[in-house]
Amino acid sequence: MKPRIVIAGGTGFIGRYLTQRFTEDGYEVLIISRGNSFINWNDEEKIRAALEGAAVLINLAGKSVDCRYTKKNKRIILESRVETTQKLQKILETCSAPPPLWINSATATIYRHAEDRPMDEATGETGYGFSVEVAKAWEAAFFERPLAYTRKVLLRIAIVLGREGGVMKPYTALTRFGLGGVQGNGW
Repeated sequence: MKPRIVIAGGTGFIGRYLTQRFTEDGYEVLIISRGNSFINWNDEEKIRAALEGAAVLINLAGKSVDCRYTKKNKRIILESRVETTQKLQKILETCSAPPPLWINSATATIYRHAEDRPMDEATGETGYGFSVEVAKAWEAAFFERPLAYTRKVLLRIAIVLGREGGVMKPYTALTRFGLGGVQGNGW
């Protein structure tokens, strides 16, 4: 029997990459998403069944920040991170054989913009603004209560680069409009 990995929010850029790699390495990968082809966030019984006996839970869920920061989008960005994390916590608390490891995505944007020194977990200073408030609320939801049989690991992610998709799409578009600076060919 293949070890199982559950990826919440696994349809995004990072989730698709992890799904491919874990599948190639012989894992069974189950995805929790809003889409009908996957375990739906509204089906708590299927989520619980997926988590029972899983090797690891990876939570990457959250609305993309590649949008205008309207009031509505800001609300969705916050809620899509905090509420999915709280839902996973609630379901894990009812599992008889929960995964021993839960890796939850977070954002490195929690730190202040610094050019004077690196920001890290030991000496980093919290910044301010909307993204920092999202980061703090997301981490608070994740660490709100410990789980008896599941170790929690927070993964603070910054901008992710990749050949196909992710932030490279808008960056490539900007350079096509001449906003990338002088290129090797003089453009």
